[in-house]
Amino acid sequence: MINPRPRILCGLLLLFGPGQGSLCGREAVVRQLVELQRALNAARPGDLITLKNGEWKDAVVSIDKGGSARNPLEIRAESPGGVTFTGGSSLVINAPYVTVTGMLFNKGGLKENTNVASVIEFRSHHGIVNNSAIVDYNPASFDTKYYWVWFSGDNNVVDHCYFKGKSNLDPVIGNDLEESRHNSVRHSYFKDIPYAKGNGREIIRVWGSGKYEQNGDDGAFFTIEGNLFDHADGEGAEIISLKSNQNTVIHNTVVASLGCINIRRGNFNTVKENIILGQGLAGARGFRMSGEHNLVQGNFASGCEYGIEVSCGEHIASSLTADYHPNLKTRGVKKEGTSVPTYPQNKDVTIIDNVMVGHSGADLAVGSDYKAHWPESQQVLLPEECIIKNNRFIRPNGGVSVIGTVPGMNPPLDRFTFKPNQYLGNVLIGGACSFVPAAGGFKAQRLPPSWSESRELGKLKPLTPLEVGPDWVRGRKS
Repeated sequence: MINPRPRILCGLLLLFGPGQGSLCGREAVVRQLVELQRALNAARPGDLITLKNGEWKDAVVSIDKGGSARNPLEIRAESPGGVTFTGGSSLVINAPYVTVTGMLFNKGGLKENTNVASVIEFRSHHGIVNNSAIVDYNPASFDTKYYWVWFSGDNNVVDHCYFKGKSNLDPVIGNDLEESRHNSVRHSYFKDIPYAKGNGREIIRVWGSGKYEQNGDDGAFFTIEGNLFDHADGEGAEIISLKSNQNTVIHNTVVASLGCINIRRGNFNTVKENIILGQGLAGARGFRMSGEHNLVQGNFASGCEYGIEVSCGEHIASSLTADYHPNLKTRGVKKEGTSVPTYPQNKDVTIIDNVMVGHSGADLAVGSDYKAHWPESQQVLLPEECIIKNNRFIRPNGGVSVIGTVPGMNPPLDRFTFKPNQYLGNVLIGGACSFVPAAGGFKAQRLPPSWSESRELGKLKPLTPLEVGPDWVRGRKS
């Protein structure tokens, strides 16, 4: 039964008068899906729809009416976490200015051969999902693909949410390739995402302009800020994967998770003030990058297999050998059959003020994966015109800290020359530089007796479960 009743805000209308934007919203309390659909059909900007606590099984919710910038439509649980969606339930926001809060999707799973491609999907603009959770929402088959959250639209937000236990193909969160900009994931908690072999299980994957080497000012403009990734393994290779231009990854913490934070492709991306605590876990990695004009600044990583990898790019302009097999793309580029590099060349990348501590492999690798899969792949373009400045690399147990690749001088590789990179003001503590072109840009120091990893963190502070996700989740056993 729908129970429309005036909200307290209605009285405030007198303060504004006609034409000033109504703050008078109606409230509907609904107990089942049919009532919810009636309330949604009748919804107006500023309305509040409250879902009664309990189990909502196989509830496919499509929100086709929204609000306005001043008066969003709000849909909330009676009490945070009290509404549990199960079975094949899903949520699609098809209208602008909609806020959904306090929902739990628990131990269900989308079914194959339906029109629903994600558990939660944004298909409009200025939508918000906050204070909500998706837990163990998996299909019977690992090979059944779907995202838990999919952004298709602009200026949508996931904030203070909780994601645990995704075990099927496709990432936890993804951004659409086209017409999806300025979306964000903030202050959320990604926990216990199990490893399983299968490419395309990143925790967050951001498509957009730049995925297929589009230049110019366009991009996804996606923000990943203040999130905690705790044993969030997924595919085991990439935790965050940027495959577009103009994104920001800032103030996130990664704990004991397989994979790395990766600028997989794209330009003008910023990766700043993130913390990766590998804790010696085999497969935990630091930061990896490809593309042009990217900024990697003020990050910290410890106890990983490597710290920072500046990858080689793939030469696609010509076949260096008869055995080359270009990576042909049939969509996302203007001409079918157009080749795009598997890994773009690093150019004009700035790597500054980062701290790497106690990795089992190199703290910095310049030109990693040179001639990988040669000659079928032509990954032979070394990074050039990059600035590597004021970084600190600490190896309490000694070893080689900085490595790099010198280009091949024999045909067909003798045709390539690369502009030099700059190495300025970097510090090596307890480690050595084996890469001759970089040697002048590193000052060796001894490990101080009072040294500690916490001191190296400086002003950076790892996030804890108490600082992210919904308040009501913190008491849950996980």
